[in-house]
Order: sequence, then C-alpha cells, then structure tokens
Amino acid sequence: MLKNNKITAVILAAGMGKRLGSITKGTSKVLLPVGDKTLIEYAIDFVKGVDIRDIMVVAGYCFGKVKKAVNEIDSSIKVINNQEYKFQNLLSFAKALEQTEDGGVFTYDADHIFSKETLEGVSKNLKDICVYCSYDLSGGDDDVMKVKVDKQGNIVEMSKRLKDFECIYTGMFFIEDKYISVLKKIVSDLLTRRGKEKTRVEMIFKAFIEKGFHVKVINVGKANWFEIDTSQDLELARKSI
Repeated sequence: MLKNNKITAVILAAGMGKRLGSITKGTSKVLLPVGDKTLIEYAIDFVKGVDIRDIMVVAGYCFGKVKKAVNEIDSSIKVINNQEYKFQNLLSFAKALEQTEDGGVFTYDADHIFSKETLEGVSKNLKDICVYCSYDLSGGDDDVMKVKVDKQGNIVEMSKRLKDFECIYTGMFFIEDKYISVLKKIVSDLLTRRGKEKTRVEMIFKAFIEKGFHVKVINVGKANWFEIDTSQDLELARKSI
C-alpha cells in the first residue's frame, strides 16, 4: 500500500446526534459502542487502514469526552474544538482546513462504519478531486445522498432529492494537494455567501464543478456500510456487527 504521508485525514465528529433522541443526551454520537468499538474508533481505524497518519478529529458537542477518548486511542491525533457545532458541517471542515499544511485532504464522516471492501476501494484511489460512492442501489433508502454521474464518471449533481441518479455517496471524499488553494477559497466563499446555518461539505463539489473542475466518482463496491443517524440505525448495526 502506498504511504500517504502528504495527506491529512479530517474526521468530522462535532454533531449533536439529535435524531438519536435520548441516546445522545450527555454524550456524543461518535462515542456510542457498536460491537467492541465506538464509532470514533471505527473512523480512526479506517483512515489508518488507508495508511494516513496525519489525522484531525473535529469535535464539538461533548468536546471534552471526545477529546479524552481520541487521546486514549492515539495521543498524536489533533482534536479541534468547533464550539459552533450546532451549525452545518462545512464550518467543522473549515476549522480543520485552517490547520492543514502541505498535502491533500481526505474527509470522513464519523457516524459511518465501512467494510474492508470499501477500505480497499478508497486506498487505491487517492488522487485528483474525488468522492467515494456505490453503484449498488439495492440497500438504499430515501435518506441517502444520491449522485448523478456523466458518461465519464464525473459528478453532475448530488442531492437527497434526486429522482434520477446512478449511485449513492459514502460521505467520504479526497482533494489532492494541487487543488487545496482553490478548496480554501471555495469554503471561504460558501461560508461568506451562504452562512454557517445552510452550508454543508457537499456544496464544495458543486462549487468545483462551477469553476470548471471535474469531480470524479470512485466506485467502492457494495453499499454495505452502516450510517448511524437514528436509534433504528444503531440497533441494526449492533445486531449485524
């Protein structure tokens, strides 16, 4: 496997997990156990499996608890405090981006648990501007992020409201180092024009496309991951793992 020494992994873990109701009262969603590990442990193991060693976790809700848990897993991981965690997740990404040095950025949403197959699909495809998706639509539902793709395998549109689409989004993406200056400008412009309340990281892709860049879809195989948004999601993951 290639050594990804010039890549920073940004793990987004600031949210309140409101859809889990009382389960996340007083604790972060990423500290919930599934099997023998918490969600944040799955996230850290995944990015290390991709052979990325420069890792940032952006926490917010129950920051102290998340920071302590991350430090116990690996004290070299930087934990960033997004005190404005009630806003959308582009703000968390922006706070991490401010602290990245030279190199590309790989982003992982910490409420997911992925399979070895997905890990292998990501590991082999860390280049250019790309999002990781599955063309397997058998396990999808209305709440998944849907992606419309052109004949060259580039994103045309991404939205949960799409009716015509080819694949579904994992919540992971990569942007190579040569595009980072453009990325920082895009993030700044989005937060300035749209505000903290309405800006999500997925808006980055549309902005790149509008600037004439291609955003490539990488097929990671089956859609056999778990996304923990509700108590039903959590129960299913715990029964399956």
